[in-house]
This record gives sequence, C-alpha cells and structure tokens, in this order.
Amino acid sequence: MQNVGIEKTRNFALIGHAGDGKTSLGESILHRAGVVHTLGAVDSGSSVLNYLPEERDGHTASISTHLYAFDWEGVHVTLVDTPGDPNFLGDGEIALQAMDGSVLVVSAVDGLRAGGEQMLRVAEQAHLPILVFINGLDREQADFEKALATLDLLDHKPVVIAMPVGIRAGLQGVIDLVKMEFISTSGTKEIPDDMKDEALERREALVEAAAEWDDRLLEKYLEGETLSEDEIQRGLARGMRGGEIVPVICGSALNEVGVDLMLHELIDLLPSPLDHTDWHGVSLEGRAVPEEETVHVEPDPNASFSALVFKTIVDRYAGTLSVMRVVSGTLKPDTELLDATTGKSVRVGKIYSLQSNKHQEVPEAGPGDIVAAPKLKDVHTGNVLTCLKGAVPLHELVIPKGVISYAIQPHSKKQEEKVFEGLSRLVEEDPSLHLDREPDTGEFLLTGMGELHLRTTVQKLHRMYGLDIRLRVPKVPYRETVTLPVKNVEGKLKKQSGGAGMFGVCFINLEPLKRGEGFVFEDKVVGGAIPRGFLPAIEKGAVDACEKGPVAGYPLVDVKVSCIDGKHHSVDSNEMAFRLAGSFALRAAAAKAHPVLLEPYMWVEIAIPASHVGDIMGDLASRRGIVLGTQVDQHRTLIEAKVPMAEMLEYALVLTSLTGGTGAFRMEYSHYDPVPAKFVSKVVEAARKG
Repeated sequence: MQNVGIEKTRNFALIGHAGDGKTSLGESILHRAGVVHTLGAVDSGSSVLNYLPEERDGHTASISTHLYAFDWEGVHVTLVDTPGDPNFLGDGEIALQAMDGSVLVVSAVDGLRAGGEQMLRVAEQAHLPILVFINGLDREQADFEKALATLDLLDHKPVVIAMPVGIRAGLQGVIDLVKMEFISTSGTKEIPDDMKDEALERREALVEAAAEWDDRLLEKYLEGETLSEDEIQRGLARGMRGGEIVPVICGSALNEVGVDLMLHELIDLLPSPLDHTDWHGVSLEGRAVPEEETVHVEPDPNASFSALVFKTIVDRYAGTLSVMRVVSGTLKPDTELLDATTGKSVRVGKIYSLQSNKHQEVPEAGPGDIVAAPKLKDVHTGNVLTCLKGAVPLHELVIPKGVISYAIQPHSKKQEEKVFEGLSRLVEEDPSLHLDREPDTGEFLLTGMGELHLRTTVQKLHRMYGLDIRLRVPKVPYRETVTLPVKNVEGKLKKQSGGAGMFGVCFINLEPLKRGEGFVFEDKVVGGAIPRGFLPAIEKGAVDACEKGPVAGYPLVDVKVSCIDGKHHSVDSNEMAFRLAGSFALRAAAAKAHPVLLEPYMWVEIAIPASHVGDIMGDLASRRGIVLGTQVDQHRTLIEAKVPMAEMLEYALVLTSLTGGTGAFRMEYSHYDPVPAKFVSKVVEAARKG
C-alpha cells in the first residue's frame, strides 16, 4: 500500500446481475493496471477474484464479496467485486454501504437486469455515485442502443462518455468522447470518418450535461466558449457525485476493450473519501449527550478513529478476519479499540491489505482505506470500531434479512454439536444467514436469501468441516384455540384402593380470549372446597394440557380458565392429584368449546416491475393471500399483503420463476387466524403422521 493522501484513495464496488461480467471487468482492470500478469477468466476457473472452491467448481457466479487493493499511477485503489445472483446479493448490499463509489456493469445483450437494478437501488440509498460499463459489445446479439435504453430505469441521466466503434464480431474499440480519440485494440487512432458526425453529436450532449451542474461552466457554455477536457471532467464528476448523472462507458471485459478508459475514469470521476460527506455518529467525547444526537464525522486522519466492519472472512485454519472501512482517524498495529456495538474493548494486532485470498501486512490505515484485522473476538459484520477515548460510534450498517428458511437435520445425532458449531461460524461470516430454533416446532431453522444460498452453505459446511446436513421444508407452527365458552366441566383423579391414595376434583369454566392474550387462570373457588395450596397445581395441570390441543395436538392458546369448585380428601389429596385433575378438566372443556385450528399469517411486501402485477396478484389469490394495498412509483410496484405462512415457505423460488428474477420481497409475522374448514383435515392428517 502506498503512503498516499486521502485525495489519492479510491474504493468502489462492482455491481450488476450475475453473468453480466462484473468479475470479468474486475479481472481486466487488474490486468490492465499491471497488478496481475495473466488475465484471469471466470469460465476457466483462473479468476483471481473468484477463488472459493464453490465459485470454481461448476458455479461460475460469485457467491461472496471479494476485495483486491492495488496501487496505480500514484493512487491507492480497492476494488470490491460483489455477487450478482439474488441468492447472494446480501453480502454485496452490506459492502456497498462502506464504499465511496460504484460501477454498474450492464449486459450489452440483456440490458439492465434484476440483480443490477436491486444493487443499484442500494447504491442510491447509500448516496453512492454510479459509473456504468455496458459490457459484452463483442457478443452475438449485442445492442449498445438497446442496452443504453434500459438505463432509463435509472433516476439519473445516463451520459455517454465512450461510444463503440463496430459491434459484435466487428467491435474495433471505443471513442473517448472527452478527448475525441478512437481507442482501438491496437492503440489510439483518429476517429473513423463515418463516425465523426455521431461522435460530435454525442460529445455535444456530454458537454451540455457536464456544464449543467457547474455554474461557471454553464455560463461559459451558454456564451459559446469551448470547455476544456479538465472542465468537462470536473462537470461530470460534480453531476455524478450529486446523484444527477450517470456516465456511461462501454466495451468488452473479456477482450479488454474500453477497460483502459474505464480505469482512468475510475480515478477521475469516482470520489475520494474527502468527497464522502454522509458519515454520521453519536458523540461521546467528554460530555453527556442524548443517545440519538448525531454529529458529522470528517475523514480526517488526525481525528478520532472510527471504522465499519462490513465483512467477516472465516478460514478454518487461519481464523477470522474482520474487514473494515476506515472512516476517520488512523489505525496502526497493536492498538486497543472500542467495539461500540458490544461495548467491549478489542486489540488490533496486525493490519492487512487484501488482495483476493492473499494478505499483505501494512503499517497503518487512514480514511478510505479498507483493511482487515485477524482474530478480533466477538467482532462481527456490521459492528462499529472506534477509539477508547473520544469515541465516535458510527451508525451501524443495515444487514439484509433472509427470505427463505429450511429445517436442518444432521446426518447423525453424534454430529449435532459440531454441525451447529460449524454453521455458527458460517453465519458469522455471512450475516444474511440466520440460525435459530423455532420454539413451537422444536426445529432448527437456517434462513437465507434463497434456496441456492442455503444449499451453497451446506456445501461449504461439508468442505470446511466435513459435516453433512439435510435441508427440508420447515413445519408450520400451527396453534389451537376455542371459540365458545363452556361451564362447570369436571376434572377428577380418584385412586383410593390399597396403599397411598390420590384424590383431586376440580370444576372449571373455559372461555376464549382475544388473539394474542395467551393463557389466563383465575381462582373463583369459595368456601374452602379446594385448599389454596392446591390451586397452583390445578393451574399447572391446565398449562400442561395446553401443550396439545384437541384438534391436531398443537398448542392451545388464548384461553381463560376459571376454577370454580372442587373436592379434596384430607389424606389422599396432594399437588400431583390436583395437577392431573386440572389437566383432565381442561382437555374435557376444550373438546366441548368448539376448538379450531389457527395458522400464522405473514405480512408480505413484494416489489416487482409493473408488467408482472397481474401474475403476482393471481398467485397471491391462489395462496389465500389478502392484498392490503399497492403503491406504484416510476419503475416498480409495491404490493402489500397478508398470506398464510404455509403458503409462503418456498415463495422465494416461486417469485423468481414468475418474474424472471426481477422481483424481491420481505415478510414478517403478522397474526394468527383460523384455518379454513376445507384445509383442516389435511393439517390434522399431516400432524398425525409427524
């Protein structure tokens, strides 16, 4: 790592749909910058960036965010290659929040696709400038104008700064519209005569766009003066950093067409850490402040240290690496820091710059630098690190939530402990995974961004720890309740023949409660029919009986039990007798109180292109969904609905199929409602089979 100033530091994320060439562009940038001697290729398994076995063994798409730091022409650059498959976008969404800029890779054949659009929205939310590279102009069916037209989905103005010369098999290079040069595969040349008029027309649009966002340049432009190359670049950078325009370059990553220009524009147009002004935190320096009082954090190397951990890399042998973006201050080895997320202190030993799966030790890191520190105990992705004195905790990163869950089953009980230990390590590495136990069904659930995400996690568990698990659709946590009140139901235990006896009698009333009110027990016994010391035992017995309802054996909820009378024996009555009597009474009462089966409903928000609304509405209706409303913006339709959980267990797969991967959704628990009568027998039969 060069000891460069903040203004000479760049970090950016490559984003886009899977298969559109993000990793190939990254490989080409590294090769053209002279960082690697041989151009890596994804398809052949020689990619420098895609180094995981799961990415090289027949799975050509990235499954994780990979980083490569390098120095080029006096600038320190960190390239961050994010996944484009919807199953793995979560890792990239987290990384984007720690970047200063982004490069959206768009297919010249397919245009802007779902994965690119989703990551684009995340970049916009993080207020990141966006540079576009239309890739694959040498492919069959490539169409520059068609791909450019799909960028109309952007809320920014696409501005072409490089146009192609030739197309498909006839691709010869690109024209740099700022310098008005033809950059061919064999060097810089004069612009072909038959393309000069088009190039001048596009350059005029480029100059106008550049001038529009700088008052001095606009005045000069309107007065008919010629803008210099530096002025055009300055105007483009200002418009881009203000989120108003999106510069567009084009070429072929595989054949390194347009990549040299892209490399230069990365430096000229993407911002340095000095331009990133959206960092905020809570000031704790020497004064008491309200918890929510925020302060602006300057990217000053002499300020209080603050950093965001945006990735965790787990290696079975080397341990854990916490990858962080330094926001302010300077980090040096052997420094004691505060983990503002946990409140614990941690010691940073060595500091590494990452070059894919290789680590280079560095003496320090300042604002904008992305480095990794090994073996930071209890430091996870999303945590905030700061200095012990004058701490400035930053706002934490947003961690995306998984959308699909599977129950996990180890191949043998002997492996259970090791399986959960191994999965916990993988969850630590990938926070979009979640491992938890469903208390109502007793199952352990692994939740992720999609089926492939979870199955890839199973593969990694086998590779890293030699452990195998099966995934299956989880059980639905059904419940039961009663709908009518019943009175004076007897529960009796009488055993008085020979030896110690058991005697307990209670009479109860049972009535339904409102949904979510749980279990209520009330003592209404008068006259000492049951000694007070036995009433808690009756309540415990009733609670015991609630564990299995009368319909299908699911928990009985939202009921009120009132003990109104009973009988006891001076010798044979005891707590166990009355506990059993209470259990018998509740079971008998529940059977008479018109019990019903309840199922959980989920609140669901689905984001889709308008063209798919009809398909999604029809599918929701077939799933017994209730549409609560729709909201339409310029590009997408949001559908809000409540749907039974049983119908949503594998919805991620269905939505992908219905929308071609252009849809996204999130859901959370809403409430319980009765199962329609025609579905009850099916649920009961499944429960009996276990």
